[in-house]
This record gives sequence, structure tokens and C-alpha cells, in this order.
Amino acid sequence: MAEKESMSGQVYTIACALTKADESEQETLAMLCTAQEEALEKQLRDGVSKEMCESAFICAAAFLAAAALESARAGGEELSSLRAGDLMVTKRASGESGRRLEALCAQARMLMRPYTKDGSFCFFGVQG
Repeated sequence: MAEKESMSGQVYTIACALTKADESEQETLAMLCTAQEEALEKQLRDGVSKEMCESAFICAAAFLAAAALESARAGGEELSSLRAGDLMVTKRASGESGRRLEALCAQARMLMRPYTKDGSFCFFGVQG
């Protein structure tokens, strides 16, 4: 039987899948995952541990880390399309990226609502 991956490892794995982080972004994404885990843990209600809400905690931290990385990536304008001969490159419009970030953050909020103080928590360093 294979050993279960740690919660932090699962957060990172999900965030990598969501962002398709390349090699140059992996260290940054790992730090973002750790930071989001720490921020979420501080927002848990008294008597609630991250292990008690493991699945929600892992997904929410991964969603927030992915949103933070995508927010950093979107620092400049994005092309909607570029054509050179037979080659065409299309990227999401900035509005689509913003909606994706909002959706990731909203999903994280919804997942953690039952476990956090006052049913909500703050986002630190995540722009939506």
C-alpha cells in the first residue's frame, strides 16, 4: 500500500495541476502554497484543526495559491490572439483571467465557510 501524501504535498500537487506551473515557477508556487496554508490555519475556529476539515483545507489552500500565482502572471496585458502564417496563438482575455481568479477564491471561501471564524476568512496577498 502506497504511503499517503502529506497535506502540504497534496496542496502543492493540486496547485501545480491548476496552474500548469513550469519549472521556473515551481519554487514560487511552493512558497505560495505554504503561505496560504498558514493563513487558512490562522482563520480556523477555535477547536478546529486543519485535519478535521482536511479535504476542504487542501482544496482551499491550493485554489488560493493557484489564484495568487495566476494573479502574479497577469501583471501585464494578455494577447487575445496572435497569427503568424499558419500559426495562431490565443490566450485568455484579461477579463477571463479575472473571472477565473474570482471563481477560485469564491470556491475556497465556500469550502472553508463551515470551519472558519465567523464563517469567513481574509485573503492576504490574493487579488481577484
